[in-house]
Amino acid sequence: MEKLMIVLFMAAFLQTDDSGAELSVSVLVQGKERGLVQLLVFEAAAGFPDQPSKAIRREAAPVRGGEVVFHFTGLKPGNYAISAFHDEDGDGKMRKNIFGVPKDLYGFSNDVRNPFSAPSFQSAAVQLPPDGLAISFSLK
Repeated sequence: MEKLMIVLFMAAFLQTDDSGAELSVSVLVQGKERGLVQLLVFEAAAGFPDQPSKAIRREAAPVRGGEVVFHFTGLKPGNYAISAFHDEDGDGKMRKNIFGVPKDLYGFSNDVRNPFSAPSFQSAAVQLPPDGLAISFSLK
């Protein structure tokens, strides 16, 4: 019985917190007060930045005061890249011109921009530590 009590006592102190890390993402949308911000979180290059089926999290929230803040919990520490766009008409799709150039405002973690193509996962990736992270970027 004494050994059982010792084992139970030790188990209580050795339990780890499996709740994961929290990532807070603030998306700045200057000059826009209507529509939604559509946001995708990726943990790998596959599908980044515009394939929702490859994202580990997908969220949408209304624009209020030129900013939208997203909170993601239960993430394992590691590298993540985030893409977002301003969905002004609320249809869930980015509007593009006949050449495929986005008509909607868009942005990526690290505020990374590439004038001729989408940025790479590596250039947009942020390191999420076990104690969490807060980032922000602008849609342009």
